Amino acid sequence: MNRHDGRITLFTRLITAPDTAPDTAGVPDAAQGARQSSGAGSFARVRGRAREAEAAGIDALLLHDRQSAPHDPADAPYFEAGTLTAALAVCTRTVGLVASVSTEHTLPYHAARVLATADHLSPGRAGWQPLTGADPDAAANYGRDERASASMRRSRASEFVTVLTGLWDSFDDDAFRRDRESGVYFTPEKLHALDHEGQYFDVAGPLNIARPPQGHPVLVHRPADADDLALAARIADVVLLPAQDGQDPALVRESVREGARAAGRDADDIAVLLDFPVDGGPGAADRLRALFEAGAADGFTLLAPAGPAGASHEAVLALAAEVRGGSGGPAVTEGATLRERLGLPRPAGRHRTA
Repeated sequence: MNRHDGRITLFTRLITAPDTAPDTAGVPDAAQGARQSSGAGSFARVRGRAREAEAAGIDALLLHDRQSAPHDPADAPYFEAGTLTAALAVCTRTVGLVASVSTEHTLPYHAARVLATADHLSPGRAGWQPLTGADPDAAANYGRDERASASMRRSRASEFVTVLTGLWDSFDDDAFRRDRESGVYFTPEKLHALDHEGQYFDVAGPLNIARPPQGHPVLVHRPADADDLALAARIADVVLLPAQDGQDPALVRESVREGARAAGRDADDIAVLLDFPVDGGPGAADRLRALFEAGAADGFTLLAPAGPAGASHEAVLALAAEVRGGSGGPAVTEGATLRERLGLPRPAGRHRTA
């Protein structure tokens, strides 16, 4: 499957918030606390929403995360993204799972292990979204002085990606033979140390997990500015872009593709998704299809409307189902990796062991 078969890629953020605040009138304080905790953190609710999104034809779920308490409780992620990815990996069948990862407050080796594990558990449906923004509250939680400029954070994120992909290439794809007849389980020559010494990270490697099914879990990036967009063109598999008034989305998409070419990449190795606010109004699916056919994007990130969590989730499902029920492209068969679903190539390992 590829992006030229007419299939519209659809992403959306998985809403983890409860539908409504629990009614605690007349309930003792201790019971109120238990009920509020259950209402805010029910995995059964989140699992159900993920399965519903999968059934509606969503290609990947963005799993929001942050390293500090939000000022607006409605923006709380409720679950740590890496753990949630692993949990959903074993109770969904086709949908991609894209975990947010802070490149400021996470160490690459740990992130590489979490994401490789999720890709094996899926199998082959894991992705990740690097978070590079400044957050003084998160810095305080990690005992760091938050003075890094946007340029430094971008540089750190770029090196973070270099380390992760290097660690995922620690084993050749065929390093584990598991051959009973010959008694050869593993070929030692197909394990490679990383020995990375950089500006921000020194990582010896190798990773202690076999190469992920996708080679590298899909890297999804949402640029914050023009410099960030240039970084995305160099490192990302999927770029998420806002729909801005006065800009031709097709020209913005082509600028990303041109940036990929300038970085020595094939422009078809990067997918550009345009934000599409879901308003519940008539004709939304037709507008979305028209944008796709005009070359504005390879797909869309469906942005849930404001309001109660349950209703917002249902609005996204309704639009996704309408797109898939029309000319949204063929269904995806179970067993396809996220890269295959998006029409993206599987990266070869950097080592060429005979």
